[in-house]
Amino acid sequence: IEGFAATVSKAGVGEGAGGTTSYTPETDLQPTTVFFWRARAVQGTSTGPWSETGTFRSKLVGFIRPGELYDPLIHEETVGERVGSTTFIKGKGIQLNNGQSYVKYLLPQTITNGEFSMDVEGLRANAPGDKAKVFGMQEGQTDFITNRYRVDIQYRGTTGVPPNAIQWRVLYGSADDLKVRYEPDTAKRFASVLLLNPATVYHWKATWGSDFRLVVREGGITGGPIYDYGLPTPRGVYAPNPHYAYLGAPVGRSGTESASIAGTIYRNVWIGSRPRPETLGSALR
Repeated sequence: IEGFAATVSKAGVGEGAGGTTSYTPETDLQPTTVFFWRARAVQGTSTGPWSETGTFRSKLVGFIRPGELYDPLIHEETVGERVGSTTFIKGKGIQLNNGQSYVKYLLPQTITNGEFSMDVEGLRANAPGDKAKVFGMQEGQTDFITNRYRVDIQYRGTTGVPPNAIQWRVLYGSADDLKVRYEPDTAKRFASVLLLNPATVYHWKATWGSDFRLVVREGGITGGPIYDYGLPTPRGVYAPNPHYAYLGAPVGRSGTESASIAGTIYRNVWIGSRPRPETLGSALR
């Protein structure tokens, strides 16, 4: 049984009653994955040909455990907590209906080096808002903007400077010490204006540790990059405790103009101390 790079195999499976044969893997199959399978018969020294290749999809379920989280969101469930007005769109994901809505995840343990990635639909150019949030992270539940471990991923609205810019800010232990604040400079921000299409799926991926990088791909996880920028983070360690992550973000002291983006739809969410498994989420494609 193969789910792209994930492989499970077994030899010596005996013939069952009535000429049928079945096999139950000893380990759980990765969820939300397309698997390919084939079989062949062996009797004594004779080995038959492989059968034609078949396919199946493992169950569309999410999980949250120390070091990793996966939330497909297309099956009208979430392993996170819905805050404010949200709607599950069948087959697409969860929609944030206004700027005060978001999905909150409390991670079982702090991830100091990791990846936070997802597919996002519904982002549009010239939308309302200032430093509007696509997703974020922080320590505990104090004010988001002043949090010492804020990760703030933005697609700016019409009152942003400039409008329609992708921008991010990351704090590695202090909301006041500029030495542990990392963000693209003004020139890069003005060079990062992109007119996103609400009908297009964009895959957003942030990675952190000894550096921080944001990559945005057009058309999903296999699409071409339209934004790819990172910075080394030599001072401080990203170590929030407890560690919270968000789709959208809570309203902080900056007010509703710097909160979530109304109409965005999220699915295929991964947060982990290792890169997203290549096969994970293949059942959604």
